[in-house]
Amino acid sequence: MAGATDIFCKKDLLEFNTYLQRHVDRENRQLSGRVLVVEDSRVLQAIMLDLLTDMGLDVDAYTHAEEAWDSFQTGNYDLVITDIMLEGLMSGIALVRKIRRFQGEHGNLPIIATSGFDNISRKIELFHLGVNDYIAKPIVREELRQRVFNNITSYQNTLELRAQQKSLYSLSMLDELTKLFNRHALREFSGKYFSEAIRYKRPLTLAVLDIDFFKKINETMGYEKGDQVLAELGAWLKRFVGEGDMVTRWASEEFVFLLPDCSQSTAIAFMERLQKRLKQFKPASVSITTSIGVATMEIDTKHSLNSLFELADDAMYRAKMSGRNCVKPYQQTEE
Repeated sequence: MAGATDIFCKKDLLEFNTYLQRHVDRENRQLSGRVLVVEDSRVLQAIMLDLLTDMGLDVDAYTHAEEAWDSFQTGNYDLVITDIMLEGLMSGIALVRKIRRFQGEHGNLPIIATSGFDNISRKIELFHLGVNDYIAKPIVREELRQRVFNNITSYQNTLELRAQQKSLYSLSMLDELTKLFNRHALREFSGKYFSEAIRYKRPLTLAVLDIDFFKKINETMGYEKGDQVLAELGAWLKRFVGEGDMVTRWASEEFVFLLPDCSQSTAIAFMERLQKRLKQFKPASVSITTSIGVATMEIDTKHSLNSLFELADDAMYRAKMSGRNCVKPYQQTEE
């Protein structure tokens, strides 16, 4: 019984057949990805190439770490397999150090180290350097296969998870209907606008735009038509604002603009031009007008998002009270 890993009853052929099928499936598992191999033994390198390509992987193989490092910087790899003792000026240990110091996502890709010296102190040293796995020579094909499979699938699963998290984060920042940034995004990103305005002594303007009589559009044309108006208006506003400006959907028919390095007079002219163009645009073939309030944090003043928004919001309501379809700046005399 020495060396046996499983025991089966002769009468239970179904269980034995299932076991064999699982073994075959495990042997035939295919991967997609790219592997960087650094091995100065041509014989061992050929064995690795044969195994890795049989697993469905693309392989770049080198005998010197210097060549491998050049390839790593321009390649898009999922795994590095490197011998520790290599010919040339750069050792495998030096290559591992360079990879782990590399800026960006690829600096974290898995590394399998190989060595003919199988001792505990060497393994500990390599793990401290940042290798993910270690294989002692002579290399066993099945061990290499399994370690490659485990490291690549783990790395690719991690990348996929991060991409999903990034996508979810982006979705949490976007208004589903207009595809503009939402209120949460404005609160998240506005801090940078305010800190840079204060640091570089530049004006920062916040504008609040409200669609006039939007409730009437919903009541007379239907909520679906109202949604079409908002969706097309959102896409149009995104095209209209300049690079570096931020436009968000704050509420149902209310939009907020952050305009860096923009004085009050410049912001008023910009918003009046927006109103003029909007009359020609007619989102969803509906003629709309807007009331806009503008408030500016001048060089010698300090505001938060909330305080500047309140000023612009007050100015917007003054535009409503002035007959709508106009732009009004905040004025202290109105308090």
